[in-house]
Amino acid sequence: MKNMILWLLLANTFLLTCDPPIAFTKPQPDVYPAATAFEPAYQGSYFCTGDSAILHVTDQGIYKEKTIEFETTLEEIKATKGVHLEGDQLYFDRSAEPIDLIYLDDNVVSGQLVLRDTLFWLRYGQVLKYYKGHQVLNKKLPNKQWAVQVLSMDEDGNLTLFTTKLPEDLAELEAITPVTDISTEEHTQYLIAPNVAEFRKLLTTQLIFEACDYFERLPGTL
Repeated sequence: MKNMILWLLLANTFLLTCDPPIAFTKPQPDVYPAATAFEPAYQGSYFCTGDSAILHVTDQGIYKEKTIEFETTLEEIKATKGVHLEGDQLYFDRSAEPIDLIYLDDNVVSGQLVLRDTLFWLRYGQVLKYYKGHQVLNKKLPNKQWAVQVLSMDEDGNLTLFTTKLPEDLAELEAITPVTDISTEEHTQYLIAPNVAEFRKLLTTQLIFEACDYFERLPGTL
């Protein structure tokens, strides 16, 4: 139980973000219209083989949920900054939603923390496009560039999420589409503006795309 509350606090409030290694000037694929909903075949719930979370694909977005069961003591709660106890509810200073607790005895409590992480949602700055059976997820970055991910379905109805990576050989990328180096001292990053044919080649060769997560469809969620 040592440091359990601190771990829950970090899990509940801390989200690590970073710039993608490859950025795009426009949502991809270029000239394809933006979609207003995820295709029905993709909608449902899936088990993430990477972190055992549940992935939900709705008509309007994608989010992950993971339930963490914990047990701790009242002393540990009192000694942890950023949390406080009110009756049978545990509050985090940076979250409006408390956690219901069950008293196992006068000093030990248990509860469940449900973590929810929205991966993509159709709204300003999030553009969905269909391409050859794929769902292409375009996320607008603060610098008005775009991060691109690709959600693909296999013949078993399971999903793979592809994210961008640095090419092993930059010359191979430059042979497909012009590349602008926008790297900083801390981060290597390239900016590209492929046309549809170039995007197709980047996707089929997986020169800048790699599998990030694999999701198995849960029974009864078709």
